[in-house]
Amino acid sequence: MSIHVPHLRAHRTPSVSVLESLWLEDGRRICVRTWPGTGDQTIVFLHGLLDSSEGWAATCERRDGGDGRPTLRRIAFDIAGFGNSDPPTCGSIDLYAEDIIAGLNQLGVERFVLVGHSLGGAIATRIAALIPDRVESLLLFAPVGFGRIQLAELAVRPGVLPVVSLGMPLVLTNRRLVRLGYRLMVANGTRPEEELLDRILRAGGQVVAGAREAIRAIAQSGSGVAGGRPLDYTGPVIAIWGDRDRLVPPRHRYALQRVLPQAEVEVWSGMGHHPQRERFEDLLAVIRRVAGYDLRPPAEYVRAQVGA
Repeated sequence: MSIHVPHLRAHRTPSVSVLESLWLEDGRRICVRTWPGTGDQTIVFLHGLLDSSEGWAATCERRDGGDGRPTLRRIAFDIAGFGNSDPPTCGSIDLYAEDIIAGLNQLGVERFVLVGHSLGGAIATRIAALIPDRVESLLLFAPVGFGRIQLAELAVRPGVLPVVSLGMPLVLTNRRLVRLGYRLMVANGTRPEEELLDRILRAGGQVVAGAREAIRAIAQSGSGVAGGRPLDYTGPVIAIWGDRDRLVPPRHRYALQRVLPQAEVEVWSGMGHHPQRERFEDLLAVIRRVAGYDLRPPAEYVRAQVGA
């Protein structure tokens, strides 16, 4: 899919990132958050269900290690239907992937390291299959698409999805329910940070259309992977699950290894579904390993700046 951009709208966010609105050929808007770098390498981040590019901000807001190496250009997309991006025309991993490829083409990104979490992991895998020569390496955190997701399949049953759609705005605007759902289903008992709660509550009912189509895509993506053949992508792959993930269980790694036999798979002890919140330091370390660059957490960056 090509992209038609009569103009770009860009404005500064409170961090060092720039938020841009791109226009797809079918008239939909897709938004991307970028952190400029001084080197040639680019790393692209794709978020999971109900999240947005803001979910990767803490990872991307860092400085170099102080040894003179150039910084990476960092790009995080709002997947269709989330953040500031328009909903998709239908829930399809292929369509999500085509949107991202179109955005990368417009931004002039040729080769890149690709990181995807959950829904973003399925999209990242599909991108690697569609344009394998452009993906330098692939890092997947609890990716969907490699096994059945029972909650998603239940939600898309005839007669159930309309009820889920009606109830979603009520749930996503209730702080107690969001906090409880996060602790029980996502982060293995870990309390969500207030910033994360605020972000989910701000989106509230606005993400219903996007979430509905994403749930369809998730349910469909895991229904036929048992006999999957290896993908054309032969680059480096690291896939990570938490051993207490209740949403995308670690047993899905066996199907992933059938289609990506070169994958290095890790199961992190005690982690649920959200490494950005549960194992932030470890997440930075594995991204450093994949991208070959030292990512520092925001707190360390702040301390370094104050002490400078």
